[in-house]
Amino acid sequence: MSPAGATDLRHRIDRLGELPTLPHVVQKLASTIGRQNVSAAEIGTLIERDQVLSAKVLRLANSPFYGFPARIASVSHAVVLLGLNVVKGLTLCATAFDIMKDAGMEQLWRHSLGVAITAQILGVRVSIKNPEEVFVAGLLHDIGKVALYVKWPDIGERIQTVQKTGDRAFMDVEHDLFELTHADVGGWLADAWHLPITLREPIQYHHKPAAAQEAMLQTAIVHVADILVKGLACGNPGDNLVPPLSRQAWDLVGLDEAALAACIAKASDEFATIDHYL
Repeated sequence: MSPAGATDLRHRIDRLGELPTLPHVVQKLASTIGRQNVSAAEIGTLIERDQVLSAKVLRLANSPFYGFPARIASVSHAVVLLGLNVVKGLTLCATAFDIMKDAGMEQLWRHSLGVAITAQILGVRVSIKNPEEVFVAGLLHDIGKVALYVKWPDIGERIQTVQKTGDRAFMDVEHDLFELTHADVGGWLADAWHLPITLREPIQYHHKPAAAQEAMLQTAIVHVADILVKGLACGNPGDNLVPPLSRQAWDLVGLDEAALAACIAKASDEFATIDHYL
């Protein structure tokens, strides 16, 4: 793609928040979240205006992956327990799932949820401060594919046509055609939605975790989780190739053989619950 073409694609990304397929509440949430002193009750009330979206957020918040002993009954309560950024991420995840489902991309959602589950397990294992955030980062790590393959089918068709002619990863084809990848697009979306660095860097750098500047551990966790889930064949993000593992990210996560086996066993058990969220 020429520089002018890449610029045009970036302009498409910048306008994504204005597309009608993103519910008004999500657009409003993206602007509200940036305000100082915004309260949990205010955010909860905003999300709850969309009853369907609110129900989906609560369904994710009450999933066994978080393991709260008492049921979370309101979005405001979810904000208090999980944090503002996590609930905002879950709202975007619920929206993205609707888009994927309408486009027949349930396997991408299955993969994304598998990465979220595995990232959460790894995060707990390494005692990361907010394992809930790496769950959301895992859910959103391939959000750039929604833009490339669903929002703009002309771009998605070009990528798929070239990819089918050889045994190549989608990401390599994306880069050859457009000088960017779905991970770059995901990073732009994270910027547009005012997501924190702890979500933005894992989304943008999940294939090249060494590029992360501030959320190095979160990015490494999502990178390792993505590769483990590809290897375990949970869902399908678009191709069957397992990406190369970053040794730096692997060392940062710091799993020994026994810990890795335990994480894989737990993740495999959790994968059995994924159909409850499809």
